[in-house]
Amino acid sequence: MADSAVALLQSFVAALNRRSRRDANEAGLALLAMEAPLRDKWSLVAKVLQTNGELGAANEAMALLVAQVGGAPSQFEQAALAAQSGRLEQARQIVQGLPSNVPTPAANAYFLGTMALNVGEIDEAEGHFLRALDSDPRLGQAMLALASCRTRPADDPVGEQILGSAEVMRNAPPLERAQYHYAAGRIRLDRREADGAFADFRAGGALAAGERPYNAAADAANAVQSREGFDAALIERIGGAVSVDTSDAIFVTGLPRSGTTLVEQILASHSAVAGGEELGRMAVVARDLPEASASGLEAWLGNGGSADALARLYLHLCRERFPARGRFVDKGLNNARYMGLIAALLPRAPIVWLRRDPLDCAWSAFRTYFVQGLEWSWKLEDIAAHFRLENELFSFWRQVLPDRILVVDYARLVCEPKEQIERIVAHCGLAPEPQVFEPHKTARVVATASATQVREPINRKGLGSSESYRQHLRPFSEAYASA
Repeated sequence: MADSAVALLQSFVAALNRRSRRDANEAGLALLAMEAPLRDKWSLVAKVLQTNGELGAANEAMALLVAQVGGAPSQFEQAALAAQSGRLEQARQIVQGLPSNVPTPAANAYFLGTMALNVGEIDEAEGHFLRALDSDPRLGQAMLALASCRTRPADDPVGEQILGSAEVMRNAPPLERAQYHYAAGRIRLDRREADGAFADFRAGGALAAGERPYNAAADAANAVQSREGFDAALIERIGGAVSVDTSDAIFVTGLPRSGTTLVEQILASHSAVAGGEELGRMAVVARDLPEASASGLEAWLGNGGSADALARLYLHLCRERFPARGRFVDKGLNNARYMGLIAALLPRAPIVWLRRDPLDCAWSAFRTYFVQGLEWSWKLEDIAAHFRLENELFSFWRQVLPDRILVVDYARLVCEPKEQIERIVAHCGLAPEPQVFEPHKTARVVATASATQVREPINRKGLGSSESYRQHLRPFSEAYASA
């Protein structure tokens, strides 16, 4: 390797050690420009660039990995990153061209099943997941995917296969066992076996909590820091210095399982909206600040930074995911924790905040296996603690930003869809179009826990979903009411 490439790679590693996004990107992009002979090290460079939101460069790095290392395993790595970057068709084409045992038969089939599920091809997805399970009978994630594909009534053979796997799963890795229990819980839920369903969800949550515990103190401290120091005057002052047009961004926030994916689907159905996703790019922007707070933002600005630069960075990162012209929806899971930065740096971006009956929302969260970032969802008492924090944030920001935030009640949305959808599109500066009233007909990638629900017409099935479990959910109700 040439001395210049070695020096750049050392700079790249040094930037990682001091957690400098900008310096790591600069070194990574320079390595790309010279097509340095990094061979397998391109995988690390690609993953860092992806984490930093530079999706185009990350995919270029993976292409160099394939060119320099060759072989099917590196191509599978390339496909995985392409999928994570939203390039599903490219990812599918790569994996379909590989031997079915790369990297393993189960991983290959599971990958293809996930790609099919994300675009709504349920029958194809189910076939892939069954092949994954045939190859690895202890693959709990395949069972969970199969349970999520469709309703599994008492006579469903796939449901019977999953429920009959309890003994096989006894010695599986903890997170695979956790996902098995969430799968079994969903099947028992379909069969109206309330006690059995709740027991499985509780067992799955306990296993997941053992591997990924919830830090209640850190969650509470983060909630306080995220709003501390922000007020209407500060937001107006900083926003007034932003000259770039920030109206392309539309923010949707609210608790997971509160209807945010449905609103994202409604907005993404509009011809003026390029797409939507759990982008969460403000979290990447915040890494340039001393801390994600008002004082952190003011310190950065006082040290020569500009609000315009941060706004441009956010828009650039979103365009990496949605390069087509048009507006886009950012439904980042932690948007409420970055609301001050969002309001100040993107003054023309509308905000839609979903609210749902707390018990229904808690039950829906408790029975959902979240892949990452939502460790509060494993236990009912922790759900209550997190919900209280989010309620405080909602109350605070509704007072500070009364005109920016449109509050949408989930029950009203599904009971009065026409009126509520008209409110939503008007708040976002969009003209009504027929397709926004039938969002289930819009074909697009949905990679959240609501991937199958948004393919259905708007309905009221989620209303009162917790009623049969009210007694089971007493730990949540009591903890939530104690505040």
